[in-house]
Amino acid sequence: MRVSDLHAFRQAVVSCSVRGDPGAARSTAVVVPTRGAAFHLRRLFLARDIAPTDIPTILTRDELYLFLNARLPEPFGVLTSSEREVLLQSSAAHAAAAGAQPPFRLRPGLVAEMMRFYDQLRRQGQSVDRFESLLVESLDADSDRGAERLLRQTRFLAASYRAYEQRVAALPAVDEHALRAHLVQHAAALPLKYIVIAVGDWIADPHGLFAADFDLLTRVPGLAEVDVIATSGLLGSGFDQRINDWLPGLDTIDAADLGIAVSSVPRMLVPDREDGIPVWVHRDREEELIAVARRAVTEPDLHAVVFAKPLPYLYLARDVFGSARIPYQAVDALPLAAEPAAAALDLIIEFVSSEFTRASALALLRSPQLSLGAGLTRRSLAALDRAMHAKRYLGEIAALRAFVESVAGDAETRGAAAVVARAAEELLPLTGADPASAQLLALATFLESHADPGAGERSVRACAAIVDVLKSLASAHGSHANADADTATLEELAPDIRRWIEEQTFDPRGGSHGVHLLDAHAARFGEFDTVTIVGMIEGEWPERPRRNIFYSPAILATLGWPSERDRWSASTAAFVDLVRSPSRQVVVSTFRFDDEALVEPSFLIEELESARLTTIKEEAAGTMVMFRDEAVWADVPQLEALDPDAQQWAMFRQARSAGVLPAYHGAAGPQAPRPLSVSAIETYETCPFKYFARYVMRLDEEREDEEVMDPKRQGLFVHRVFEVFFTAWQQRGHHGITTANLDAARDLFAIVAEGQLKTLPQAEAALERTRLLGSPVAAGLGEVVFRMEAERPAEVIERLLEYKLKGEFEFTGPRGDRTIALTGVADRLDLLEDGTFRLIDYKLSSAPNKSRALQLPIYGICAEQRLQHHRGRKWTLGEAAYISFRGARKVTPLFTPRQDRAAVLASAQGRLIDAVDAIERGEFPPTPEDVFLCGFCSYGAVCRKDYVGDV
Repeated sequence: MRVSDLHAFRQAVVSCSVRGDPGAARSTAVVVPTRGAAFHLRRLFLARDIAPTDIPTILTRDELYLFLNARLPEPFGVLTSSEREVLLQSSAAHAAAAGAQPPFRLRPGLVAEMMRFYDQLRRQGQSVDRFESLLVESLDADSDRGAERLLRQTRFLAASYRAYEQRVAALPAVDEHALRAHLVQHAAALPLKYIVIAVGDWIADPHGLFAADFDLLTRVPGLAEVDVIATSGLLGSGFDQRINDWLPGLDTIDAADLGIAVSSVPRMLVPDREDGIPVWVHRDREEELIAVARRAVTEPDLHAVVFAKPLPYLYLARDVFGSARIPYQAVDALPLAAEPAAAALDLIIEFVSSEFTRASALALLRSPQLSLGAGLTRRSLAALDRAMHAKRYLGEIAALRAFVESVAGDAETRGAAAVVARAAEELLPLTGADPASAQLLALATFLESHADPGAGERSVRACAAIVDVLKSLASAHGSHANADADTATLEELAPDIRRWIEEQTFDPRGGSHGVHLLDAHAARFGEFDTVTIVGMIEGEWPERPRRNIFYSPAILATLGWPSERDRWSASTAAFVDLVRSPSRQVVVSTFRFDDEALVEPSFLIEELESARLTTIKEEAAGTMVMFRDEAVWADVPQLEALDPDAQQWAMFRQARSAGVLPAYHGAAGPQAPRPLSVSAIETYETCPFKYFARYVMRLDEEREDEEVMDPKRQGLFVHRVFEVFFTAWQQRGHHGITTANLDAARDLFAIVAEGQLKTLPQAEAALERTRLLGSPVAAGLGEVVFRMEAERPAEVIERLLEYKLKGEFEFTGPRGDRTIALTGVADRLDLLEDGTFRLIDYKLSSAPNKSRALQLPIYGICAEQRLQHHRGRKWTLGEAAYISFRGARKVTPLFTPRQDRAAVLASAQGRLIDAVDAIERGEFPPTPEDVFLCGFCSYGAVCRKDYVGDV
């Protein structure tokens, strides 16, 4: 039946489906592209006052096969998708073992593509033998390496498909293709008499019928009539020729001959712009929906938003229409992989594959979808975090058991540690390689038993859906996989698990009134006053077809694959039909940016002219206050637009003090004077807010799990080694290190280092041994220190190691003298015979910039004051240097010419006094010395980064 447009199309579908006989509905079926299309077609029947009992069965293509099978006297069991893939995977492995080696490594993702290609071949009426013979004839393997590879691939695919068909034939269940043969041979107990096909073929519609489907419908016993309804545009795009080739002798009827009237065409609402482009151009998808909301605010039920892909529009609609308080309805299911329950499964897999590390354990306990952490407080989780980090727990079940025993006396940590241990013991079987069915079933059992019923109805349903996927995969592997080749670890199974979950959808159970959100396939079956077509960009309108990964289009053409031209013609016809489908007006919308990436408008926009619609111009959608953010940001905030909880929060925010006050810019009020460490004051100079977070708020920094010592512990260890060495050196009667005793110093240092290394784990000891003692390609830390001292002629008469500097010290600044209480520890003071001392500071990393360094000059001034009467004489800072163990420059002096000493020390004192004064005034603005440091700061989560750069 040829119809002029979608108005007539919908009338024709209803007219052909309802035959007046009260019992005809039970023997009539309508084939539609998607369940969304079925939903809107059913609404159409009800809108025509057709009783629910008189509405025929509405089915998609896949549902049609199950429906016909269910009507047989003895229905066949039908293999699930997962069972078919496992069968094909086993068949492919058998084919490869028999000599048909593939030119690629067989992986689960490739098996899925093989299954898709097989189905495509069979649905187009091609047998496996015909497929192989056609390609073998066309490939010249003797003259071309690529052709030889394709030939091996073809023989492998054919061998795999034959083995698969033999396995299916031996089973009591059938797949789609075996079922098709049975449906032709067996009559139904209650035959289907009438079928109305309201969808095109697979070339014109990705959800359409194939040549094998049309062949089935002409041969199934008892079927009396098949009605194919299509618009003139779709038939003219090539569908008419194809269907007449498949079904020669079709009767063609014009809908007008049956009294189906032609409806008036809608108007196109276009922007009032000088360039005359009939499309609304927005910044992004969110702005598209905002424009729809402004138009639909008065009569939302009359508006429809039509997209090519439901995501991300369904997610954005929740925020946009929810903020505007406009109801909306959608029947499209969301991806199951986007549900939080899927993230909970990922946490379980990560916990197992990482062998129960600290980070994965804490993430598992904190998951709101799982009940593992129920009853545990934030305090106990924080205590567990600290304890695991302090004991350097890095995973593995033996270390976890030892850790649980070590915290047995700590009540705060004990409970949380026990929960982690129980979870690990439950999941321990998944850490090894076992049959895939056992792994999948164990994972499903763990998720099912620990899904939190208090997480909400949606989370519970999503968890149940994921458990069903896992159990289905487990059943498929257990029933159809080769037992000797189906052993895998959970880490190997994880990609396949995620792929199966990504292919599943989840019904969020949306609203039942308001703006309609639907895809282009469902929109053909709905009657709407105004339709806004959104997302008109390349790649979505039309949607790019899924490419075949095995063969090029030229080779596929020999197998009956369509040309791109056929697809584009059908897509253009479907788009023009859609533009003309609403009863009053249509709006076409595109955007410029998708996730901040520039996108191109669809070429289908150029086809709007062929729709021959009357256009009316409209100014940009109104700016009336409608959204919650607009209500809050208005000159006079309209808090009544907010939800009750949000109103209470907004009233609280309104009552707070103005944001321009110093308190919002780092002013914490006067701080009581107290002893400060020089390193803390250096932190203040780096960023005042970082000082505030670490030393005033005493916030913990982010902890990192490392197999070797972190930089802080590494520094403490190196300092300890040198302290022990120089103590032993002096006890042996030595003072300075010279060229004469350099070898003796090396020997003693090696002895001391080996003694200290025994306190470390084996892996850490090996690394630190190389760092301290060196290697054939680089000098060790000891060699750097010894050479630095041997090059200086002054005699050392005493060394003060890890010298504590604590108390009040006098400093002179531009505004006079100032007494400041400080605490610190100087790494090494070498007292020289000329009455000066050498100040040494070890740095595991590179030395700091001398213009910013504070620690070395301040320690020098403090040491001068503490050593005034040491050994009955006065000591003066003669040399100060950083010895850094990384970078090309190992020794960095604080001042080189002696005349620079006064300037360096004066500058440091002035900066010290300024910093201490600012700290005591309570000034802690987020003003890093380099904004680049913000990307690595441990306190970024609590920093008011919006004020960085304030003057």
